[in-house]
Amino acid sequence: MKIMATFDRSTCGEAILPVLRQVAALPDVTFTFLAVAEPFHGQRRRGQTQKPTAMVVPTGGDAVVIQPRPQKFIETKDQAIIRELAELEEYLHHIAKQLPEGISYTAEAQVGDHPSQIIIERARQEAPDVIVMATHGHTGLVRSLFGSVTEDVVRSGVAPVLVVHPEDVKRHRAAGSE
Repeated sequence: MKIMATFDRSTCGEAILPVLRQVAALPDVTFTFLAVAEPFHGQRRRGQTQKPTAMVVPTGGDAVVIQPRPQKFIETKDQAIIRELAELEEYLHHIAKQLPEGISYTAEAQVGDHPSQIIIERARQEAPDVIVMATHGHTGLVRSLFGSVTEDVVRSGVAPVLVVHPEDVKRHRAAGSE
């Protein structure tokens, strides 16, 4: 059985772990752990702001402004993406360590503007038997403004999706089992 599980480094996203522990007990299960990060634009050095280096206002004349110094970055966009991908893969390996020892899994991190499209495309390529995802449970205006990655994946029909809500996990734990 092929299981694709998605993570976003949030506590909510990790709510699927109890379900994955149960599924890991089944015979011949292989996991694909997928995390998608949004693109980066580099980071500024701390304390660097864009300020004019000088401003001269002569009396009775025009003002002269010397342009701000170019911004200095501690990493380029490409470096930020490489760093983020490495951190995400490390995170996914950490997730795998929380499941029973000896599970078969691959960890994959990607960067993109539309996480749902990336998840759907990977599911088309992997053909999992089920996709396991958490939902943040946003409704109303927040959902209409930002959309729902989980909803997009469910609506795609690319594979069955097991949706876990963190509140369900809390209730399950409160009932005394995990």
